[in-house]
Amino acid sequence: MMLQRQGRGLWMALGLALVAGGPAGCASMGEGSDVGQIERSTGKNRQAAEVNTELASGYMREGELKVAMEKVKRAIAFDGSYAAAHHVHALLLDRLGEEEEAGEAYRKAHRFDRDNPGIANNYAGYLCRVGEYERAQALFRSAYEDPLYETREYALVNSGRCYQRAGESEKALEQFRRAIDSGSNQPVAVLGMARALHEQGESEEAARVMERYESRFRHTPESLATAIEIDKAVGDDAALANHRLILRGRFPDSPEAKEQQAGGSQ
Repeated sequence: MMLQRQGRGLWMALGLALVAGGPAGCASMGEGSDVGQIERSTGKNRQAAEVNTELASGYMREGELKVAMEKVKRAIAFDGSYAAAHHVHALLLDRLGEEEEAGEAYRKAHRFDRDNPGIANNYAGYLCRVGEYERAQALFRSAYEDPLYETREYALVNSGRCYQRAGESEKALEQFRRAIDSGSNQPVAVLGMARALHEQGESEEAARVMERYESRFRHTPESLATAIEIDKAVGDDAALANHRLILRGRFPDSPEAKEQQAGGSQ
């Protein structure tokens, strides 16, 4: 998901600045010029940046974050305008909890490839987390409205979750429905729809959506907490007892289980 469509024309409109040695303003292109050598060198730098970015991505997937960081920094050193390198750098920093630095890396990745929906989707997710909801939704929109984005449902789901975070459950519900209608089989889409319906006061329908969730996906602490809220709203004591039992049995140390215990199972 994270690096999809990075090869879009090998990142169009690179805008590379080629700097040759010599006095400022003396860029002679006459006979014997080394322009061809500079261009070849620049091409090699891009290739090296691509290789190191791929290595960084692989190490990150394997949990080798220190090595991944070394590789992505090397990629950026080879070519500071390579958007994919800044994107992987942002994802790494995000994973390490370096929020401010991650934001700067996302900004650079998007600046160097504004037409990449994968970057837009991840950058929007970051902006949503830091409370910049309007900017986040604009970027999500650019991703899910891109007809060439093969997994636009991810952006729709993320947009819905961002609307939920902002307290706009009606808009969230619309996005989750669009994601599901577009063929999304993501558990977060179904769960998000159930929660949004519950927040809209449509708890009976939310309960039916939760049944759909349970028939397809394995519960998480978040999904069980949502199910418990819906059970209370519809007065389904049997389902409520069952969901509490699963939460305490499977996830006894989760914040959701501790919250249930602290609340006296009310």
